[in-house]
Amino acid sequence: MTPKQRYLFDLTGYIHLKNVLSDEELQNAQDAVERCVQTPQDELPPGISYGGGGYSNGFSFDKSLEALTLHPKTWPIVKELTDNKPRFNRGSLVAKGPEHDQVIGKLHCAREDCGWQTRRYDVRDGQVHCNDFVVFFYFADVHPGDGGLVVLPGSHKANFERPEGIFFPDPEDPPDELHPALVNVTARAGDAIVLSELLTHGVLIWKPKERYRRFLILRYKTQFFQDTRGHRDPFPPEVMERLSPETRELSQPASYTHIKDIAKSEHVRVT
Repeated sequence: MTPKQRYLFDLTGYIHLKNVLSDEELQNAQDAVERCVQTPQDELPPGISYGGGGYSNGFSFDKSLEALTLHPKTWPIVKELTDNKPRFNRGSLVAKGPEHDQVIGKLHCAREDCGWQTRRYDVRDGQVHCNDFVVFFYFADVHPGDGGLVVLPGSHKANFERPEGIFFPDPEDPPDELHPALVNVTARAGDAIVLSELLTHGVLIWKPKERYRRFLILRYKTQFFQDTRGHRDPFPPEVMERLSPETRELSQPASYTHIKDIAKSEHVRVT
C-alpha cells in the first residue's frame, strides 16, 4: 500500500482505487459479464447459481473475472492487510437491473452480523492488519444520485453500538437527502473499492432505469481465519476444478506460520 492508501484506509475504513483496470481488462470483463447474463440459468457453468440479480461463484465464469482475484493493483493491498497470509474465500458477480434494489439494503457490518470478537482491525509496525475485507471491481459507472453502495466512514473503529434507525428511521420511506455522515460511493467502470467488513455499509435504492449495476465482489480473510464452515475448500468441487492453480492456492486455509508461494511474489499471473 502507498502511504496515501494506508492513511485513507485507516481513516475511513475503505479506499477508492481509480482506473485499476486497463481498457483491455475492462472490455474483457464486461464481455464476460454480458455472456453470463445472457446464459440461461440452467446452462450456467456447474457451481454458479443465480438469484436476486447476483451470481454465486460468478467470478469463475470466465478467466478474465477470475484473474481479478490477483490483480497487480490490488494484490499488494491484499497481502499487506493479511500480513502476507491471504485467503480468497468467496466471489460473487452482481448484475442487477431496475427490477432489483427497490428497497434500502440494511446497514450492517461484520461486528453486528458475526459478533465483535470475530473480526480484527489493527495497525502494527506501520502496516494495517484486517482479517476480513472485500474488493469490489466495477464494470459500469455509478453517478452521484444513482444509489448503490453507501458507507459510514470511520465506523470500522467504532467503540459503541450503532443506535437502531439513526440513519434510516423508516427504510420503507427513505429520506430525500442522505444523512451527512454517510457517503454514497460513486465508482466508475474500471475502478475498485477495498472495504473492511468492520465498516458499516449498505445499499441505496438504485434509481436509473436505463443503466444497470455490474460489479464483482471478492472476499478475503487471513488464511488462518476459521469460520463456521471450518477449514475446507470455500467453493464446490466443480468450481475448484476449473480454477487456475494460483487461485486454488489462494483459496486454501493454512497455519498462521505458513507463507504461500503466491504471497512471496508481488505479481502473480493467473494461468
